[in-house]
Amino acid sequence: MSGETKHIQEGYTAITPYLYGDVRLIEFLKKAFGAELVGGGTPDKSGLHSELKIGGAKLMVGSGWFADSSMSAATWVYVPDVDATYKRALQQGATSVREPADMTWGDRVSGVKDMCGNTWWIATHKGAN
Repeated sequence: MSGETKHIQEGYTAITPYLYGDVRLIEFLKKAFGAELVGGGTPDKSGLHSELKIGGAKLMVGSGWFADSSMSAATWVYVPDVDATYKRALQQGATSVREPADMTWGDRVSGVKDMCGNTWWIATHKGAN
């Protein structure tokens, strides 16, 4: 991985769709679009989080603590500095969904909702914990 994309988890691009749903959505994506399940897929105490691939593009499906029942999708954005981007988004009128925090899989993640109601999950990949 090149130095300028070190903040992006391997196998992802800077922007990744995050769809809110459950195993029914995963089955739909597999059968309708030939999606391949590449991670997760089994609900646990925090809900469901799955990673799928359609062609060369990854997407995430979740029903756990990342889910926001007011919307059916969100956008996952990898940035070099999650804390600075989170602060800028709030300064531009977004509201906080989740303050920046380190996750077990090696990403530092925050969430904001923009003035039009879109949810943005902002992340910087820090490496495996």
